[in-house]
Amino acid sequence: SLGEFVDWCRNWVANTGRVLAKDASLYVWIGADQSEGFQPLPDFMVMMRETDFRPRSFITMRNQRGYGTQKNWMAVRQELLYYVKGSPVFNVEAEFTDIPKILRGYYKEVNGVVTENLERSKSDNIRAGNVWVDIQQVFYRMEENVNGCYAQKPLKSCERIIRASSNPGDLVLDFFAHSGSTLLASEILGRHCYTMDLEPVFCEIAIRRLEHFRGTGKTGWQHSNPFATEIAADSELQSLVKVQTREEPAKVAAVPLTEKCRQPLLFS
Repeated sequence: SLGEFVDWCRNWVANTGRVLAKDASLYVWIGADQSEGFQPLPDFMVMMRETDFRPRSFITMRNQRGYGTQKNWMAVRQELLYYVKGSPVFNVEAEFTDIPKILRGYYKEVNGVVTENLERSKSDNIRAGNVWVDIQQVFYRMEENVNGCYAQKPLKSCERIIRASSNPGDLVLDFFAHSGSTLLASEILGRHCYTMDLEPVFCEIAIRRLEHFRGTGKTGWQHSNPFATEIAADSELQSLVKVQTREEPAKVAAVPLTEKCRQPLLFS
C-alpha cells in the first residue's frame, strides 16, 4: 500500500541520514502517477519534512516517449528530488548543456561597462536548470540499453548529478543498482562507487556492465543483453525470458548501511 511504501521510505531515509557525512547530497528518483493522485511523490515529499534533509530542487527530466490516453495530457516526465544536509559541494559547471544560447539581451553595467547576458555568462551554452530536456530516454537502439531494466536511467543524467554534487575521487553511493548506471557513470568520471541491490539479478547485471565497459568500452548491450551467452546455450532460459518480458519488473528494496560514507548519496 501507499502507506507501507512511505513508511519503508521513512526507514531507509533515516538510515541514510545516519551514515552520510555532515555535508552530503541526496538525489531521489520517484514516480508521480497522474492516474493515482500523483502518488507516491506528494506523500514522499511530506514525509521528507520530518527528516534533517533540506529540499534544494525539484527536477523534471523529459522523456521523448510517453504514455497516456486520448483524454489526458501524455505523461512524458520523470521526477528527481534533490536534498542536502550541511553544505555539500555543487559544481555549477556541471549544469551547462550542449544547447547553445541564442537569446541576447538583459543589459547590465559592470565596472562602468554596459554588457549583455552572453558576455557575462560562464558558457556559450544554456544551463539545464530544473527541467532537463537535453537527455535522451534510454531505448533499445541505444548502446547503453540494458534489456530487462525497465527503470534504467540515462548515463547522461547520472553523470550530470555526479559532476554537480561530487569531485573526482569522492565516494558515491547508490542503494538501487538496477542497471548499474550510477556505477558506470562513477567509473567514467573517476569517482569511487558503492552500490547494492537486494535483487541478485540486478547485482549481476551491474557487475557485468562494468566488466563489459572495461573490456570493450561499450556502455551497454543495445538490443542484446548481459546474459546472451547463457540464454543462447539453454532452451529453458530462452522460454523463461519470453515469459518474463510480459511481466512487470521485480521490485527492489533498500539495504541498511553500517559503514560511514564520506560523500554524496545517489539513489536511482
